[in-house]
Amino acid sequence: MTITTKLRALGLTALATLGTSAAFAGELSPDQVARLDTDLTPMGGIRAGNEAGTIPAWEGGIKSAADAGFPDFKSGGHHPDPFPDDPVLYTVNAANMAQYADILSEGNKALLQAYPDTYFMNVYQTRRSAAYPQRIYDATKRIASTASLIDGGNGVVGAIEGVPFPIPESGLEAIWNHILRWRADKGTRAIGQAPLTRGGSYTLVKFIDNYMGVYGMAGMTEEELDNVIIYFKQRVSAPARLAGEVLLVHETMDQNKEHRRAWIYNPGQRRVRRAPNVSFDNPRTASDGLATSDQFDLFNGSPERYNWNLVGRKEILVAYNSYKLHSNELKYSDILTPLHLNQEYVRYELHRVWV
Repeated sequence: MTITTKLRALGLTALATLGTSAAFAGELSPDQVARLDTDLTPMGGIRAGNEAGTIPAWEGGIKSAADAGFPDFKSGGHHPDPFPDDPVLYTVNAANMAQYADILSEGNKALLQAYPDTYFMNVYQTRRSAAYPQRIYDATKRIASTASLIDGGNGVVGAIEGVPFPIPESGLEAIWNHILRWRADKGTRAIGQAPLTRGGSYTLVKFIDNYMGVYGMAGMTEEELDNVIIYFKQRVSAPARLAGEVLLVHETMDQNKEHRRAWIYNPGQRRVRRAPNVSFDNPRTASDGLATSDQFDLFNGSPERYNWNLVGRKEILVAYNSYKLHSNELKYSDILTPLHLNQEYVRYELHRVWV
């Protein structure tokens, strides 16, 4: 699969970094696993809609482009919007945010307060469009009774291909679900990164990313995995002063045994060096120090420097189905505006998330 994208708005499934360490048991009972065929989705979400009717029941999601009404779609293109005619139901802004405080994340509350004249959230009908291949559902069900955290919670054993903890009982289990989730077996994407000044000026940094998610590949075994869950390569293609720098990462499963392996090629020195600092709160590649390594992909890497406490499920407005941001009709200048993203193109929906 080839994925070409301009910018991706992420629905943040938050985990409060409060409290103390969690139990490391895992391994669901047969009765718990059976729930993945009844009241829970194959990935552990609640199948039913909410009592208010603002979240519908999950009915399988969008399984393919043809399923969404686009049989001629070619992999690698901009994804067409399956919901182009959905109207804005309501808009949250600084003036009315108190009315919606219960369904706002702390981050969005802070943005509404910081930028009252420009930041807002257009809320649309909730579309439970998420779907995975059937083999991922089958694998998740298969390993739900065997997966467990290693001592200290810094890795997972007894798991391969599927999401290890579809009914998480701790914050560490929930974050490992995120780290080990299936994205694609492999892919290439061209992405842009823009550290903006307060006035809105920026130099666009362009990357070519190559990804191979060996953990989620069909037929993979823990022995064949050899403690590596993801192979990732990133090359800077622009601007010229940064072009040619390459980052290579082997992401490890048991991070007590070995932290991620990383190497950097510097075109000026023409040398490849090991890069143990590509981790935790060290600055991310070409981010001008404005983003850290463990923020990439929402969160990645070892969870050991945090205490993860699973508060529970909560209904929150999250960026979801933001196909407009991915449209080939937009330019970077349409999206990248001073202070924050152009909110006209971000779609928010009410969804249940783990906190």
